[in-house]
Amino acid sequence: MAAKLQIKWFGHACFLISSPSGVKILTDPFDETVGYRLPDTYADIVTSSHDHFDHNNVSVARGNPQILKAQGEYKDDKVSISSVETWHDTEQGAKRGKNQVFIIQVDGVRIVHMGDIGHDPTPSQLEAIGEADVLLVPCGGRYTIDAAGAIRLVSAIKPKVVIPMHYKTETIRDWPIAEADEFLRGFDNVVRLDCAKLELAPDALPEDTTVYVLKL
Repeated sequence: MAAKLQIKWFGHACFLISSPSGVKILTDPFDETVGYRLPDTYADIVTSSHDHFDHNNVSVARGNPQILKAQGEYKDDKVSISSVETWHDTEQGAKRGKNQVFIIQVDGVRIVHMGDIGHDPTPSQLEAIGEADVLLVPCGGRYTIDAAGAIRLVSAIKPKVVIPMHYKTETIRDWPIAEADEFLRGFDNVVRLDCAKLELAPDALPEDTTVYVLKL
């Protein structure tokens, strides 16, 4: 049986992407004040979409990872990572600054992590982001796009797999953001997993856009 790509959710916008070729990429790690259990993991690469406490705790990763912030890029024989600059609000960064969308290409799978994007991407930004096999998209609103904005984004990018992030859960029930329910109502194919981990066969991704809800 062929090895699978694994995506593990730690909460908020933090995921560990483990590729069949052995690369481990940690995205947007949060600090201890957020409420989720801190990631306890080795990583080869850590990405941080912007320099806020709930996305920039890059020192949490074990090992000596490559750190990608701002418009960071990285490439070796196993993985290629690039970024597209967007904004954390609807005022071109005037309220909350810039946000990086990271595009991760590993083992034939193109994964797009939208960070804390707070607006509908411009046509040029969408063109730069390009296609996605897997889209990690915020949907909680207030600090990011809301459910309607996330649905528009999925419609524009047309990924095969969608994983919602940055929404209210029991762990962060006091945060002024929404739960994922309204976002999920926008889709026919929703799979609720009973764990925080999704495994994907790179050569057997869904034909129609499928939303996977991970559970901590």
